[in-house]
Amino acid sequence: MFILGFHFPADMGNTVPDEKVVAKLDEAGIDVASINEIKMTTEYHGQIEELSYTNKDTFMFKALAHYAKTSETDYMIYTNRYQISELSKRLDGDDETMALCKKLDSMAHFKITAA
Repeated sequence: MFILGFHFPADMGNTVPDEKVVAKLDEAGIDVASINEIKMTTEYHGQIEELSYTNKDTFMFKALAHYAKTSETDYMIYTNRYQISELSKRLDGDDETMALCKKLDSMAHFKITAA
């Protein structure tokens, strides 16, 4: 099983505890202290929207920073967006993050950079 690109044993099936994913993310060693903002551009039906996310105290920020720093492309793959969003809905609770989760759940294309 792969979640956010991290491998988990097959015997865990589809029930990988959130804490295990967070631990793997922390072990990845991405320096989020040097990142102040996650910038995203989304396009859907010809409409372009610029998004900025700065809530560094959230799982969402760490996961997006990890994706931006380790992905081979600056376009977010839907599966990764969905996984980040679902985990964030359970681990984070602030309004800004929940609004971003709703956007990530769409079928829009997202381009991401860490600044």
